[in-house]
Amino acid sequence: MKKNTCFVMLAALMMAGCNNEIDEQVMDSRRVPLQINGDINMLMTRAADDHWDEKDAIGVYMVSAENSIVGDVSNYRYTAVTGGQDGTFIPADENNTACFPEDGTAVNVMAYYPQGEVTDGKLLLDLANQDEQPKIDLMAANATGASADNPIVELQFGHKLTKLFFKITSDDNINTDNISAKINNQYTNIRYDVLGDELSVQEGDELKEVTLKYWNLDEGKNRFVEAIVLPNMEGNSAQERTLTFTLNGKDYKATINAQTVFEAGKKYIYTVTFTTEGSVKIQGAGITNWDIEDGGPEIEVKPETTIYITGAIGGGWNTYSKMDKKSNNIYVWTGIIKENEAFKFTFDETYDHGKVQIMSSSEKKETDVVTLEEGTESDIYEVVYVENGPDNKWTVAESGTYMVKLDMDNNKISIEKKIFILGLDGDYTQDTAPSFAKVGNGKYELTVTFSKECSFNMPLWSSAGWDMDCYMPVEENNKRASFTPGTTMKVIKQNRSSKDVQWQVTTEQTGTYQLTLDVSDSNNMTLTAVKSENQQ
Repeated sequence: MKKNTCFVMLAALMMAGCNNEIDEQVMDSRRVPLQINGDINMLMTRAADDHWDEKDAIGVYMVSAENSIVGDVSNYRYTAVTGGQDGTFIPADENNTACFPEDGTAVNVMAYYPQGEVTDGKLLLDLANQDEQPKIDLMAANATGASADNPIVELQFGHKLTKLFFKITSDDNINTDNISAKINNQYTNIRYDVLGDELSVQEGDELKEVTLKYWNLDEGKNRFVEAIVLPNMEGNSAQERTLTFTLNGKDYKATINAQTVFEAGKKYIYTVTFTTEGSVKIQGAGITNWDIEDGGPEIEVKPETTIYITGAIGGGWNTYSKMDKKSNNIYVWTGIIKENEAFKFTFDETYDHGKVQIMSSSEKKETDVVTLEEGTESDIYEVVYVENGPDNKWTVAESGTYMVKLDMDNNKISIEKKIFILGLDGDYTQDTAPSFAKVGNGKYELTVTFSKECSFNMPLWSSAGWDMDCYMPVEENNKRASFTPGTTMKVIKQNRSSKDVQWQVTTEQTGTYQLTLDVSDSNNMTLTAVKSENQQ
Protein backbone atom coordinates (compact mmCIF):
# COMPACT_ATOMS: atom_id res chain seq x y z
CA MET A 1 0.00 0.00 0.00
CA LYS A 2 1.21 3.45 -0.81
CA LYS A 3 0.58 7.15 -0.98
CA ASN A 4 -2.80 8.61 -2.03
CA THR A 5 -4.49 5.26 -2.56
CA CYS A 6 -8.16 4.82 -1.79
CA PHE A 7 -10.40 1.97 -0.89
CA VAL A 8 -14.17 2.01 -1.36
CA MET A 9 -16.58 -0.47 0.16
CA LEU A 10 -19.14 -0.48 -2.58
CA ALA A 11 -22.79 -0.65 -1.60
CA ALA A 12 -23.55 -3.20 -4.26
CA LEU A 13 -20.98 -5.58 -2.75
CA MET A 14 -22.29 -5.12 0.77
CA MET A 15 -26.08 -5.02 0.68
CA ALA A 16 -26.57 -8.75 0.85
CA GLY A 17 -24.43 -8.99 3.96
CA CYS A 18 -26.51 -6.35 5.73
CA ASN A 19 -29.79 -8.20 5.25
CA ASN A 20 -29.90 -11.55 3.49
CA GLU A 21 -33.70 -11.43 3.28
CA ILE A 22 -33.76 -8.29 1.13
CA ASP A 23 -34.81 -8.84 -2.44
CA GLU A 24 -31.82 -8.76 -4.77
CA GLN A 25 -33.48 -5.94 -6.78
CA VAL A 26 -34.92 -3.89 -3.93
CA MET A 27 -32.80 -2.76 -0.98
CA ASP A 28 -34.34 -2.15 2.46
CA SER A 29 -33.63 1.53 3.05
CA ARG A 30 -33.24 0.91 6.75
CA ARG A 31 -30.07 -1.19 6.20
CA VAL A 32 -27.40 0.99 4.63
CA PRO A 33 -23.88 -0.37 4.22
CA LEU A 34 -20.82 1.63 5.09
CA GLN A 35 -18.84 3.12 2.22
CA ILE A 36 -15.29 4.31 2.79
CA ASN A 37 -12.95 6.55 0.85
CA GLY A 38 -9.52 6.18 2.39
CA ASP A 39 -6.17 7.87 1.91
CA ILE A 40 -2.87 6.62 3.31
CA ASN A 41 -0.59 9.42 4.42
CA MET A 42 2.63 7.67 3.61
CA LEU A 43 5.67 7.57 1.35
CA MET A 44 7.19 4.13 0.97
CA THR A 45 10.34 3.27 -0.90
CA ARG A 46 9.49 0.23 -3.00
CA ALA A 47 8.38 0.94 -6.57
CA ALA A 48 5.33 -1.31 -6.27
CA ASP A 49 4.04 0.39 -3.13
CA ASP A 50 1.74 2.88 -4.81
CA HIS A 51 -1.30 0.70 -4.22
CA TRP A 52 -2.87 -1.70 -1.78
CA ASP A 53 -1.73 -5.26 -2.31
CA GLU A 54 -4.24 -8.04 -2.80
CA LYS A 55 -5.54 -9.35 0.53
CA ASP A 56 -4.26 -6.36 2.48
CA ALA A 57 -6.72 -6.28 5.36
CA ILE A 58 -8.07 -3.59 7.67
CA GLY A 59 -10.08 -3.94 10.87
CA VAL A 60 -13.29 -1.84 11.00
CA TYR A 61 -15.26 -0.64 14.04
CA MET A 62 -18.44 1.36 14.52
CA VAL A 63 -18.61 3.15 17.85
CA SER A 64 -20.83 5.66 19.61
CA ALA A 65 -19.75 9.09 20.78
CA GLU A 66 -18.90 7.40 24.10
CA ASN A 67 -16.63 4.94 22.26
CA SER A 68 -18.81 1.87 22.81
CA ILE A 69 -19.33 -0.70 20.04
CA VAL A 70 -22.42 -0.18 17.87
CA GLY A 71 -24.19 -3.06 16.20
CA ASP A 72 -21.46 -5.55 17.07
CA VAL A 73 -19.28 -4.01 14.36
CA SER A 74 -16.01 -4.88 16.06
CA ASN A 75 -12.82 -5.72 14.16
CA TYR A 76 -14.69 -6.59 10.96
CA ARG A 77 -12.11 -7.74 8.43
CA TYR A 78 -12.09 -6.10 5.00
CA THR A 79 -9.59 -7.10 2.31
CA ALA A 80 -8.38 -5.54 -0.92
CA VAL A 81 -9.55 -7.06 -4.17
CA THR A 82 -7.06 -8.11 -6.88
CA GLY A 83 -4.26 -5.59 -7.22
CA GLY A 84 -5.99 -3.02 -5.08
CA GLN A 85 -5.51 -0.46 -7.85
CA ASP A 86 -8.99 1.03 -7.47
CA GLY A 87 -8.96 0.99 -3.68
CA THR A 88 -11.85 -1.45 -3.41
CA PHE A 89 -12.24 -3.51 -0.26
CA ILE A 90 -14.84 -6.16 0.40
CA PRO A 91 -15.75 -8.01 3.60
CA ALA A 92 -13.65 -11.09 4.14
CA ASP A 93 -16.82 -12.68 5.53
CA GLU A 94 -20.13 -11.59 4.02
CA ASN A 95 -21.80 -12.17 7.39
CA ASN A 96 -19.64 -9.44 8.85
CA THR A 97 -20.61 -6.46 6.75
CA ALA A 98 -20.73 -3.15 8.56
CA CYS A 99 -24.16 -1.48 8.31
CA PHE A 100 -25.46 1.69 9.96
CA PRO A 101 -28.13 1.67 12.70
CA GLU A 102 -31.63 1.47 11.25
CA ASP A 103 -32.85 4.42 13.33
CA GLY A 104 -30.42 6.81 11.60
CA THR A 105 -28.21 7.31 14.66
CA ALA A 106 -24.82 8.78 13.77
CA VAL A 107 -21.74 6.76 14.62
CA ASN A 108 -17.98 7.07 14.46
CA VAL A 109 -16.02 4.77 12.19
CA MET A 110 -12.59 3.57 13.24
CA ALA A 111 -10.20 1.38 11.26
CA TYR A 112 -6.65 0.12 11.58
CA TYR A 113 -4.10 -1.80 9.52
CA PRO A 114 -2.94 -4.57 9.48
CA GLN A 115 -6.05 -6.35 10.75
CA GLY A 116 -5.32 -9.09 13.25
CA GLU A 117 -6.51 -10.77 16.41
CA VAL A 118 -7.62 -8.27 19.04
CA THR A 119 -7.76 -9.46 22.65
CA ASP A 120 -9.34 -7.30 25.35
CA GLY A 121 -9.40 -4.46 22.85
CA LYS A 122 -5.67 -4.69 22.14
CA LEU A 123 -3.77 -5.74 19.03
CA LEU A 124 -0.39 -7.38 19.63
CA LEU A 125 2.52 -6.66 17.28
CA ASP A 126 6.03 -8.11 17.23
CA LEU A 127 8.59 -5.69 15.77
CA ALA A 128 11.52 -8.11 16.10
CA ASN A 129 11.12 -9.45 12.56
CA GLN A 130 11.53 -6.63 10.03
CA ASP A 131 11.52 -8.88 6.95
CA GLU A 132 7.85 -8.25 6.11
CA GLN A 133 7.34 -4.66 7.10
CA PRO A 134 3.74 -4.28 5.86
CA LYS A 135 2.75 -6.74 8.58
CA ILE A 136 4.06 -4.39 11.28
CA ASP A 137 3.31 -1.00 9.67
CA LEU A 138 0.56 -0.03 12.08
CA MET A 139 -1.84 2.62 10.74
CA ALA A 140 -5.16 3.93 12.04
CA ALA A 141 -7.97 6.24 10.97
CA ASN A 142 -11.13 7.71 12.49
CA ALA A 143 -14.20 9.51 11.08
CA THR A 144 -17.09 11.01 13.02
CA GLY A 145 -20.76 11.65 12.25
CA ALA A 146 -21.40 8.84 9.77
CA SER A 147 -24.97 7.56 9.38
CA ALA A 148 -27.42 5.99 6.94
CA ASP A 149 -28.07 9.50 5.62
CA ASN A 150 -24.34 10.18 5.34
CA PRO A 151 -22.90 6.73 4.50
CA ILE A 152 -19.68 7.78 2.79
CA VAL A 153 -16.90 8.67 5.19
CA GLU A 154 -13.40 9.98 4.55
CA LEU A 155 -10.70 8.14 6.52
CA GLN A 156 -7.15 9.46 6.62
CA PHE A 157 -4.83 6.64 7.67
CA GLY A 158 -1.78 7.74 9.63
CA HIS A 159 1.26 5.80 10.80
CA LYS A 160 1.38 5.01 14.50
CA LEU A 161 5.01 3.85 14.61
CA THR A 162 8.36 5.35 13.52
CA LYS A 163 10.41 4.51 10.43
CA LEU A 164 14.22 4.64 10.26
CA PHE A 165 15.61 4.76 6.72
CA PHE A 166 19.31 4.59 5.78
CA LYS A 167 20.30 4.97 2.13
CA ILE A 168 23.62 3.19 1.48
CA THR A 169 26.15 4.90 -0.79
CA SER A 170 29.85 4.30 -1.40
CA ASP A 171 32.84 4.91 -3.63
CA ASP A 172 32.60 3.07 -6.96
CA ASN A 173 34.99 0.28 -5.97
CA ILE A 174 33.30 -0.58 -2.67
CA ASN A 175 30.72 -3.35 -2.86
CA THR A 176 27.94 -2.80 -0.35
CA ASP A 177 25.97 -5.90 -1.34
CA ASN A 178 24.51 -7.70 1.66
CA ILE A 179 25.39 -5.00 4.14
CA SER A 180 23.62 -5.61 7.43
CA ALA A 181 22.58 -3.21 10.17
CA LYS A 182 21.22 -3.41 13.70
CA ILE A 183 19.89 -0.95 16.26
CA ASN A 184 19.79 -1.63 19.99
CA ASN A 185 17.60 -0.51 22.90
CA GLN A 186 14.29 -1.33 21.19
CA TYR A 187 11.10 -2.77 22.61
CA THR A 188 9.63 -5.24 20.14
CA ASN A 189 6.51 -6.66 21.81
CA ILE A 190 3.91 -3.90 21.73
CA ARG A 191 0.17 -3.49 22.20
CA TYR A 192 -2.20 -1.17 20.40
CA ASP A 193 -5.46 -0.19 22.11
CA VAL A 194 -7.66 0.15 19.04
CA LEU A 195 -10.52 2.17 20.53
CA GLY A 196 -8.26 4.13 22.84
CA ASP A 197 -5.75 4.73 20.02
CA GLU A 198 -2.84 4.15 22.40
CA LEU A 199 0.42 2.22 22.19
CA SER A 200 2.08 0.47 25.11
CA VAL A 201 4.88 -1.99 25.78
CA GLN A 202 3.83 -5.53 26.55
CA GLU A 203 4.46 -6.31 30.22
CA GLY A 204 7.76 -8.04 30.82
CA ASP A 205 9.28 -7.08 27.47
CA GLU A 206 12.97 -6.18 27.52
CA LEU A 207 15.02 -3.90 25.29
CA LYS A 208 16.51 -5.81 22.37
CA GLU A 209 18.74 -5.39 19.33
CA VAL A 210 16.76 -5.34 16.06
CA THR A 211 18.11 -6.24 12.62
CA LEU A 212 17.07 -3.75 9.94
CA LYS A 213 15.53 -4.82 6.64
CA TYR A 214 17.99 -4.76 3.70
CA TRP A 215 16.88 -3.77 0.18
CA ASN A 216 18.89 -4.06 -3.05
CA LEU A 217 16.84 -2.62 -5.91
CA ASP A 218 17.38 -1.49 -9.50
CA GLU A 219 20.40 -3.75 -10.04
CA GLY A 220 22.19 -2.39 -7.01
CA LYS A 221 21.57 1.29 -7.72
CA ASN A 222 19.22 1.62 -4.79
CA ARG A 223 20.41 0.00 -1.57
CA PHE A 224 19.06 0.83 1.84
CA VAL A 225 18.21 -0.58 5.25
CA GLU A 226 15.13 0.37 7.19
CA ALA A 227 13.20 -0.50 10.32
CA ILE A 228 9.82 0.26 11.83
CA VAL A 229 10.26 0.87 15.56
CA LEU A 230 8.24 1.94 18.56
CA PRO A 231 8.14 5.74 18.99
CA ASN A 232 9.31 7.32 22.22
CA MET A 233 6.45 7.79 24.65
CA GLU A 234 5.51 6.96 28.21
CA GLY A 235 7.19 3.68 29.03
CA ASN A 236 9.67 4.05 26.15
CA SER A 237 11.75 7.11 26.83
CA ALA A 238 14.37 8.41 24.42
CA GLN A 239 17.85 7.10 25.19
CA GLU A 240 21.17 6.53 23.48
CA ARG A 241 20.81 4.01 20.67
CA THR A 242 23.70 2.33 18.88
CA LEU A 243 23.64 1.49 15.18
CA THR A 244 25.96 -1.25 13.96
CA PHE A 245 26.63 -1.52 10.22
CA THR A 246 28.49 -4.66 9.13
CA LEU A 247 30.24 -4.60 5.75
CA ASN A 248 32.73 -7.20 4.53
CA GLY A 249 33.09 -8.61 8.04
CA LYS A 250 33.88 -5.24 9.63
CA ASP A 251 31.63 -3.47 12.12
CA TYR A 252 30.96 0.28 12.02
CA LYS A 253 29.28 1.98 14.96
CA ALA A 254 27.11 5.06 15.13
CA THR A 255 25.25 6.60 18.04
CA ILE A 256 21.85 8.26 17.97
CA ASN A 257 21.99 10.34 21.11
CA ALA A 258 19.40 10.40 23.85
CA GLN A 259 18.17 13.84 22.76
CA THR A 260 16.76 12.40 19.51
CA VAL A 261 13.10 11.57 20.09
CA PHE A 262 11.46 9.06 17.77
CA GLU A 263 8.01 10.48 17.01
CA ALA A 264 5.01 8.50 15.80
CA GLY A 265 4.36 8.88 12.09
CA LYS A 266 7.81 10.27 11.40
CA LYS A 267 10.36 8.88 8.96
CA TYR A 268 13.97 9.56 9.92
CA ILE A 269 16.05 9.61 6.75
CA TYR A 270 19.84 9.29 6.59
CA THR A 271 22.48 8.69 3.96
CA VAL A 272 25.33 6.34 4.91
CA THR A 273 28.51 6.76 2.83
CA PHE A 274 31.44 4.30 2.84
CA THR A 275 34.75 5.57 1.40
CA THR A 276 37.91 3.92 0.17
CA GLU A 277 39.81 5.58 3.03
CA GLY A 278 37.83 3.41 5.44
CA SER A 279 35.75 6.25 6.84
CA VAL A 280 31.98 6.33 7.06
CA LYS A 281 29.67 9.29 7.41
CA ILE A 282 25.97 9.45 8.13
CA GLN A 283 24.27 12.58 6.83
CA GLY A 284 20.74 13.26 7.99
CA ALA A 285 18.39 14.22 5.18
CA GLY A 286 15.56 15.08 7.49
CA ILE A 287 12.88 13.98 9.91
CA THR A 288 9.71 13.74 7.91
CA ASN A 289 6.05 12.88 8.15
CA TRP A 290 6.87 10.25 5.54
CA ASP A 291 7.34 13.04 2.99
CA ILE A 292 10.87 14.14 2.17
CA GLU A 293 12.15 17.53 3.36
CA ASP A 294 15.61 19.07 3.27
CA GLY A 295 17.86 19.52 6.27
CA GLY A 296 18.45 17.36 9.30
CA PRO A 297 20.99 16.08 11.79
CA GLU A 298 24.33 14.37 11.31
CA ILE A 299 25.63 11.46 13.33
CA GLU A 300 29.20 10.19 13.23
CA VAL A 301 29.93 6.55 12.51
CA LYS A 302 33.30 4.86 12.75
CA PRO A 303 34.68 1.31 12.87
CA GLU A 304 34.23 -0.84 15.95
CA THR A 305 35.38 1.14 18.98
CA THR A 306 39.14 1.20 19.48
CA ILE A 307 40.55 1.94 22.93
CA TYR A 308 44.17 2.81 23.72
CA ILE A 309 45.99 2.84 27.05
CA THR A 310 48.43 5.71 27.50
CA GLY A 311 50.72 6.98 30.23
CA ALA A 312 52.72 4.58 32.40
CA ILE A 313 53.31 1.99 29.68
CA GLY A 314 56.93 2.72 28.85
CA GLY A 315 56.70 5.78 26.63
CA GLY A 316 54.70 8.30 28.60
CA TRP A 317 51.68 10.27 27.45
CA ASN A 318 52.75 10.29 23.80
CA THR A 319 52.64 6.47 23.65
CA TYR A 320 49.40 4.65 22.82
CA SER A 321 48.93 0.90 23.05
CA LYS A 322 45.82 -0.63 21.51
CA MET A 323 43.70 -2.83 23.76
CA ASP A 324 42.30 -6.17 22.59
CA LYS A 325 38.52 -6.46 22.40
CA LYS A 326 37.05 -9.63 23.84
CA SER A 327 33.42 -10.74 24.02
CA ASN A 328 30.73 -8.80 25.88
CA ASN A 329 32.38 -5.43 25.21
CA ILE A 330 35.44 -6.29 27.32
CA TYR A 331 38.80 -4.71 26.42
CA VAL A 332 42.10 -6.03 27.82
CA TRP A 333 45.75 -5.03 27.69
CA THR A 334 48.71 -6.81 29.25
CA GLY A 335 51.96 -4.99 29.88
CA ILE A 336 54.34 -3.41 32.35
CA ILE A 337 53.08 -0.63 34.62
CA LYS A 338 55.44 1.07 37.04
CA GLU A 339 54.21 2.15 40.46
CA ASN A 340 53.35 5.82 40.93
CA GLU A 341 53.24 6.38 37.16
CA ALA A 342 49.71 7.27 36.05
CA PHE A 343 47.73 6.00 33.06
CA LYS A 344 44.30 6.35 31.45
CA PHE A 345 42.59 5.61 28.12
CA THR A 346 41.69 7.32 24.84
CA PHE A 347 39.55 6.43 21.83
CA ASP A 348 42.10 7.87 19.39
CA GLU A 349 45.87 8.04 19.31
CA THR A 350 45.74 11.59 20.56
CA TYR A 351 45.59 13.48 23.81
CA ASP A 352 43.98 16.60 22.37
CA HIS A 353 41.53 18.81 24.22
CA GLY A 354 37.93 18.24 23.23
CA LYS A 355 38.43 14.47 22.85
CA VAL A 356 36.58 11.91 24.96
CA GLN A 357 38.82 9.95 27.32
CA ILE A 358 38.19 7.28 29.92
CA MET A 359 39.00 8.65 33.37
CA SER A 360 38.68 7.61 37.01
CA SER A 361 36.19 10.40 37.75
CA SER A 362 33.90 12.75 35.87
CA GLU A 363 34.68 15.58 38.31
CA LYS A 364 37.87 17.49 38.96
CA LYS A 365 39.52 16.29 42.18
CA GLU A 366 42.30 17.56 44.41
CA THR A 367 44.09 14.28 43.78
CA ASP A 368 43.50 13.09 40.26
CA VAL A 369 44.91 9.56 40.64
CA VAL A 370 43.13 6.43 41.86
CA THR A 371 45.37 3.53 42.96
CA LEU A 372 44.03 0.24 41.65
CA GLU A 373 44.24 -2.89 43.75
CA GLU A 374 44.27 -6.39 42.38
CA GLY A 375 40.98 -8.18 43.04
CA THR A 376 38.86 -5.02 43.18
CA GLU A 377 36.98 -3.00 40.57
CA SER A 378 36.95 0.75 40.05
CA ASP A 379 34.48 2.94 38.20
CA ILE A 380 35.29 4.39 34.79
CA TYR A 381 33.84 7.51 33.17
CA GLU A 382 33.84 8.81 29.61
CA VAL A 383 34.86 12.46 29.97
CA VAL A 384 35.56 15.20 27.43
CA TYR A 385 39.12 16.35 28.08
CA VAL A 386 39.11 20.16 28.28
CA GLU A 387 41.37 22.79 29.77
CA ASN A 388 40.90 23.13 33.54
CA GLY A 389 38.48 20.20 33.46
CA PRO A 390 38.79 16.71 34.97
CA ASP A 391 42.03 14.88 34.22
CA ASN A 392 41.73 11.88 36.51
CA LYS A 393 43.90 8.79 36.11
CA TRP A 394 44.90 5.48 37.68
CA THR A 395 48.11 4.00 39.04
CA VAL A 396 49.21 0.74 40.69
CA ALA A 397 50.80 0.33 44.11
CA GLU A 398 53.47 -2.10 42.89
CA SER A 399 55.39 -2.19 39.61
CA GLY A 400 54.76 -5.28 37.54
CA THR A 401 53.12 -6.88 34.54
CA TYR A 402 49.37 -6.47 34.65
CA MET A 403 46.38 -7.48 32.62
CA VAL A 404 44.16 -4.39 32.61
CA LYS A 405 40.48 -5.06 31.87
CA LEU A 406 37.85 -2.48 30.88
CA ASP A 407 34.22 -3.61 31.11
CA MET A 408 32.54 -1.04 28.88
CA ASP A 409 29.02 -2.37 29.49
CA ASN A 410 29.27 -2.01 33.26
CA ASN A 411 31.79 0.89 33.30
CA LYS A 412 34.39 -0.89 35.44
CA ILE A 413 38.17 -1.31 35.42
CA SER A 414 40.18 -4.06 37.10
CA ILE A 415 43.77 -5.35 37.08
CA GLU A 416 45.40 -8.73 37.48
CA LYS A 417 49.09 -9.15 38.22
CA LYS A 418 51.21 -11.45 36.04
CA ILE A 419 54.14 -13.38 37.59
CA PHE A 420 56.50 -15.48 35.47
CA ILE A 421 59.01 -18.30 35.96
CA LEU A 422 62.38 -17.68 34.33
CA GLY A 423 65.10 -20.28 33.89
CA LEU A 424 62.89 -23.35 33.41
CA ASP A 425 65.10 -26.04 31.81
CA GLY A 426 67.75 -23.36 31.30
CA ASP A 427 65.51 -21.12 29.17
CA TYR A 428 65.89 -17.42 30.04
CA THR A 429 63.88 -16.06 27.12
CA GLN A 430 61.71 -13.47 28.82
CA ASP A 431 59.12 -13.07 26.04
CA THR A 432 58.09 -16.74 26.24
CA ALA A 433 58.39 -17.30 29.99
CA PRO A 434 55.36 -19.18 31.43
CA SER A 435 53.14 -17.23 33.83
CA PHE A 436 51.38 -18.20 37.02
CA ALA A 437 47.59 -18.18 37.28
CA LYS A 438 45.96 -16.25 40.09
CA VAL A 439 43.94 -18.56 42.36
CA GLY A 440 43.18 -16.28 45.29
CA ASN A 441 44.12 -13.07 47.03
CA GLY A 442 47.88 -12.92 46.58
CA LYS A 443 48.11 -16.61 45.63
CA TYR A 444 49.32 -17.92 42.27
CA GLU A 445 49.79 -21.41 40.85
CA LEU A 446 51.69 -22.92 37.93
CA THR A 447 52.27 -26.53 36.87
CA VAL A 448 55.73 -27.02 35.37
CA THR A 449 57.91 -29.90 34.23
CA PHE A 450 61.62 -29.83 35.02
CA SER A 451 63.19 -32.17 32.49
CA LYS A 452 66.80 -31.43 33.38
CA GLU A 453 68.93 -29.65 35.94
CA CYS A 454 68.26 -25.92 36.02
CA SER A 455 67.72 -22.90 38.24
CA PHE A 456 64.89 -20.37 38.36
CA ASN A 457 63.24 -17.42 40.05
CA MET A 458 60.06 -15.44 39.32
CA PRO A 459 60.18 -11.94 37.75
CA LEU A 460 57.26 -9.51 37.76
CA TRP A 461 58.10 -8.03 34.37
CA SER A 462 60.58 -8.33 31.53
CA SER A 463 63.54 -6.04 30.98
CA ALA A 464 66.30 -5.95 28.37
CA GLY A 465 68.68 -4.78 31.06
CA TRP A 466 67.43 -7.30 33.61
CA ASP A 467 66.14 -4.41 35.72
CA MET A 468 63.12 -6.19 37.09
CA ASP A 469 61.74 -7.14 40.47
CA CYS A 470 61.72 -10.87 41.16
CA TYR A 471 60.45 -13.23 43.77
CA MET A 472 63.51 -15.26 44.81
CA PRO A 473 64.92 -17.35 47.68
CA VAL A 474 65.86 -15.76 50.99
CA GLU A 475 68.83 -18.03 51.68
CA GLU A 476 71.65 -18.36 49.19
CA ASN A 477 74.86 -20.20 48.52
CA ASN A 478 76.74 -18.64 45.64
CA LYS A 479 73.42 -17.13 44.49
CA ARG A 480 71.67 -20.50 44.62
CA ALA A 481 69.20 -22.00 47.11
CA SER A 482 68.03 -25.57 47.53
CA PHE A 483 64.79 -26.52 45.81
CA THR A 484 62.95 -28.49 48.50
CA PRO A 485 59.57 -29.92 47.37
CA GLY A 486 57.06 -30.58 50.14
CA THR A 487 58.39 -27.75 52.31
CA THR A 488 57.60 -24.06 52.67
CA MET A 489 60.36 -22.10 50.97
CA LYS A 490 60.81 -18.50 52.11
CA VAL A 491 60.55 -15.82 49.42
CA ILE A 492 61.71 -12.22 49.15
CA LYS A 493 61.13 -9.63 46.44
CA GLN A 494 64.04 -7.58 45.14
CA ASN A 495 65.44 -6.22 41.91
CA ARG A 496 67.35 -8.77 39.84
CA SER A 497 69.86 -6.22 38.54
CA SER A 498 71.35 -5.88 42.03
CA LYS A 499 70.95 -9.48 43.22
CA ASP A 500 69.99 -12.62 41.33
CA VAL A 501 69.33 -15.56 43.64
CA GLN A 502 67.66 -18.68 42.16
CA TRP A 503 66.36 -22.05 43.29
CA GLN A 504 68.53 -24.95 42.08
CA VAL A 505 66.74 -28.01 40.66
CA THR A 506 68.94 -31.11 40.55
CA THR A 507 68.82 -33.95 38.06
CA GLU A 508 67.28 -36.20 40.73
CA GLN A 509 64.45 -33.69 41.23
CA THR A 510 63.28 -33.60 37.61
CA GLY A 511 59.56 -34.17 37.06
CA THR A 512 56.24 -32.35 37.08
CA TYR A 513 55.34 -30.07 39.98
CA GLN A 514 52.57 -27.73 41.04
CA LEU A 515 54.18 -24.53 42.28
CA THR A 516 52.18 -22.29 44.63
CA LEU A 517 53.40 -18.75 45.30
CA ASP A 518 51.78 -16.97 48.24
CA VAL A 519 52.58 -13.25 48.48
CA SER A 520 49.40 -12.21 50.32
CA ASP A 521 51.48 -11.31 53.40
CA SER A 522 54.49 -9.21 52.39
CA ASN A 523 56.25 -10.18 55.63
CA ASN A 524 55.80 -13.91 55.09
CA MET A 525 55.96 -14.77 51.40
CA THR A 526 56.40 -18.43 50.48
CA LEU A 527 56.80 -20.91 47.63
CA THR A 528 55.70 -24.56 47.84
CA ALA A 529 56.22 -27.34 45.31
CA VAL A 530 54.20 -30.56 45.15
CA LYS A 531 55.31 -33.30 42.79
CA SER A 532 52.72 -35.04 40.65
CA GLU A 533 51.41 -38.15 42.42
CA ASN A 534 52.19 -40.53 39.56
CA GLN A 535 55.84 -39.49 39.82
CA GLN A 536 56.23 -39.90 43.58
